[in-house]
Amino acid sequence: MDYGYRMLRHVVRQVFGNLGQAARLTLLLTFLPMALMLLYFLNAGLDMSGMGSMGGMQNTGTMDPATMPNVNAGTAFLVVLAGIVVSAVTYCWAAVGWHRFILLEEYGNGILPQWHGPLVMSYIGRAILIGIVVFLIALLSMFALGMVMFAVRSMVLLTLVAAAWTMGLSWVITRIGLILPAAALGRPMTIRESWEATKPVSGDLLVPLFFIAVAVTVANQIVAALFAGSALAMIPLAILYWLQVLLNLSLMTTLFGTQIEGRQLS
Repeated sequence: MDYGYRMLRHVVRQVFGNLGQAARLTLLLTFLPMALMLLYFLNAGLDMSGMGSMGGMQNTGTMDPATMPNVNAGTAFLVVLAGIVVSAVTYCWAAVGWHRFILLEEYGNGILPQWHGPLVMSYIGRAILIGIVVFLIALLSMFALGMVMFAVRSMVLLTLVAAAWTMGLSWVITRIGLILPAAALGRPMTIRESWEATKPVSGDLLVPLFFIAVAVTVANQIVAALFAGSALAMIPLAILYWLQVLLNLSLMTTLFGTQIEGRQLS
């Protein structure tokens, strides 16, 4: 597992050692579509109270178009759909920029990464492919998971089982996820090739995945406790989400560099 700790240290150094460049390459693209959607719904009468807590929007029912006098259900649906599509494109644009910065030392143009249209489209296609594979695995494993959770009566054990299931899915995503940095470089790679390439470090992968997940979960709980359901919690929670995305992208980038390109961990 020593290699796993070295991977974790390398990934953390990669992100926090290049935080300024990470912000220029990914921050605007990650949050601009969501910010524009939020502004639209605020203008339509969205109530922000309770949105800083887990499930706040669902509990208040404030995302129901019927509660927003300035928007109808059809318009709200189109806005959300457009936001999802634009967010997918901007996220993949940012991810391609980050992979290329780490692997090729390619810098962005001001506050945006360089635009590589075919690579971004390829990245989106491969991300969708990973999503389909993981969805099928999750669907098939849900039956076994449901039986275990039905048999187990302890909330502690239920939490551990659910956490292990989530960790397993994250492990699968990372194992097959080298097709994403490959797409960012314009290189062909199949899911099978990614799976085989990560086999030598399959056990070590659990170390960075576990510690990143625990660190982000603990940080989220601290923010929730400090802000006590205030809408202001959305700011630190958004920053934590951004850091988690960067760490996960960097883990796949590191794996691509070591397992495909033969680089050594620094």
